[in-house]
Amino acid sequence: MERLRGPSPPLRYLAYVGGALLVLLVAVGVGATAGLVFGGRPEWLTSGSGDTEGTMSAKTGEAATSKGTALEPTGEAKYANSEEANPAQNANGPANKGVFTHTAADANSRGDYTYISHPAIDGDPNAVVLVAQSTDRANARGASYDHNIGVWYEGINERKWAIFNQDRAAIPAGATFEVIIPKASETLVHYAKLGNTVGNTTYLNNPLIIGEPDALLTVTQNWNPGGGRGVYNDHPIDILYNADKRKWAIYNRDGAPMPDGAAFNIALSGVPNP
Repeated sequence: MERLRGPSPPLRYLAYVGGALLVLLVAVGVGATAGLVFGGRPEWLTSGSGDTEGTMSAKTGEAATSKGTALEPTGEAKYANSEEANPAQNANGPANKGVFTHTAADANSRGDYTYISHPAIDGDPNAVVLVAQSTDRANARGASYDHNIGVWYEGINERKWAIFNQDRAAIPAGATFEVIIPKASETLVHYAKLGNTVGNTTYLNNPLIIGEPDALLTVTQNWNPGGGRGVYNDHPIDILYNADKRKWAIYNRDGAPMPDGAAFNIALSGVPNP
């Protein structure tokens, strides 16, 4: 600023004005950049770019495993209640299991996901929701639905749960899904991690189902329990009972390794005192 004292007052004035405009333009540019990284719905996931898990998104600069703009939960929250019945889950849920059909439409869908809505789960990132492709209705004009699906909580804009395609392909209008909201006392959330996963299989250590081969489990992949960032597992899953280990397990049917941190919503029935 010492150099500005030499010119005449009009020139000094113009220099100050020019400097102020330059600062303003830089500030506007920074704000626009922040909006791309942190604001709005995650449209970059539906661009069809073919990004795979662990790659970088050119549009956001974040790992492609980040769905949306919610904050990543702490380590304590990430694995909380991972092998316990969850009485706190679905705290606003119905006394009995709720079941309804959801149909994707332009008004409720955004690229690779479609919002579902129910008073028991709206605004609740800790809800336990299960979904499956509908088999008793025409699904996308009768075509088979050839995508692995899951649920995720969008906590920035709509603050609702949504059904999404693991491969990030757009969900077609007219696709139908069965949605189940279990009783809170019959639910748990399981995370695949080093201590419970071998190859393509992750074992459940919940005491309610250990040694219970007649238990009935219903499972849906959950991208981000509690909100925040999550993990993709674009593989068909199934469940089995390992008689040698006396444990139930979730596994990728195609033999693909189970990703660390993959999460699953589970509803239990046929077990003693759930």
